[in-house]
Amino acid sequence: MKKIKNILCIYPEPAELRISALLNRQGIVVDMTEAAHSDAIKSALTQPSWWDLILCDAAVFFEQDIVTYLAPVRDRLDASLILLKGAANEPRPAEGLSCGAADVVQRDDVDHLLAVCEREIRNAATRKQLRELRHSVVGESGGRSQFVVPTISDLGKHVHQGGLRSNSGEVPKPLDLNRVRALIDAGGLTLEYQPIVALRPDGQHRNMFETLVRLKDEAGRLLLPDAFLPLAVEADWIGNIDLWICRQAIAVLEQMQSSGAPDAVLFVNLSLETLKSEKQIRAIGAFFSAAHLTPGSIVIEIKKAALKEARDGVERLAEMLKAKRHGILLEDPRLEELQLLESYPDIVTHVKLSAATVQGLVEGAASQQALNAFVRCAHKEGMQVIALAVENAELMPILFAAGVDAIQGNFTCVPNQELVYPSVTMVESAPII
Repeated sequence: MKKIKNILCIYPEPAELRISALLNRQGIVVDMTEAAHSDAIKSALTQPSWWDLILCDAAVFFEQDIVTYLAPVRDRLDASLILLKGAANEPRPAEGLSCGAADVVQRDDVDHLLAVCEREIRNAATRKQLRELRHSVVGESGGRSQFVVPTISDLGKHVHQGGLRSNSGEVPKPLDLNRVRALIDAGGLTLEYQPIVALRPDGQHRNMFETLVRLKDEAGRLLLPDAFLPLAVEADWIGNIDLWICRQAIAVLEQMQSSGAPDAVLFVNLSLETLKSEKQIRAIGAFFSAAHLTPGSIVIEIKKAALKEARDGVERLAEMLKAKRHGILLEDPRLEELQLLESYPDIVTHVKLSAATVQGLVEGAASQQALNAFVRCAHKEGMQVIALAVENAELMPILFAAGVDAIQGNFTCVPNQELVYPSVTMVESAPII
């Protein structure tokens, strides 16, 4: 992504968005062009292949019927359309999708906007490659090749409404035990959801999300778990936090499934400390047994260490989950640990490749052959394989060739307090005549 990326801004002034410099820090050099009236929009779209991203104010998009400008050149556009809205304004992502937008983002949520811009610029590069392939010489494959293209669908944004990250630039106060306790007592614990997206659209996968806990500080910033969970473990609060997460996840999942998404699945992390507690395991098992959930719609994520240090708790939990066909995901196994997978086929239903393993595939520290063998072994034991920390399109051919079942990472969607699900659609190029 070395060359300059051209962004067309329909109505929002480039200076107002303040993202050019921030994208440059990510290694993405951009040139932002403003088009604030109909003649400028028509002129800009006379060369649709020039643009790598299109940003448009959501209100202007509908009021001025911008879709009529885009429709004639849609087949020649590689750029995604992103709609920018105010904090409390519509449309929802599904409504934007129906009009051809790849996403709908609050203009003040700079972190989210940057992640979406980076993702869609990469997607535009993938579309350009696909377009070039259609005009390339036919190879040994007969001119057929597969690409993955992410698309957005909304599974019920009304289910969970949450606050925004703060982008005020204030330096956060250091965390200590008393401050964490005060933030929790003030209702600061918050859940976000990151989609786990099926990489092979063969109809066997469901809409999956990992449930991620955050802590909202006094300014509304969302603090990541590494900042406060170690303090919670030290104070022996982690068991109660895990119980709260499970109750909230069940409530959200029940509402999702009763509101038209019966195939939704939530992945929930449990700490080693909770898995060691028979009392906590029985309480969590009772929650899931009593919940009105579709079979197989809860997957508990555990660390590899739990298989040794909390073996009894893991086995007890697995038995309770198995009654409703729910599952257990094993985090961070190494590619060479095939014997580990073969040792727990009655407990583990899913495995997740760690961020370090995925990064190793990019840097050459891990081989395609090792990944292929790992996935084959997992599938033989009846386990699904999920790749974590997928940040760009470069990994997709590696993961797809190995038979990885699903991916998770900012390439498809950043964590969000609203349940927006991006799917991956396989596109096969036609033979060239």
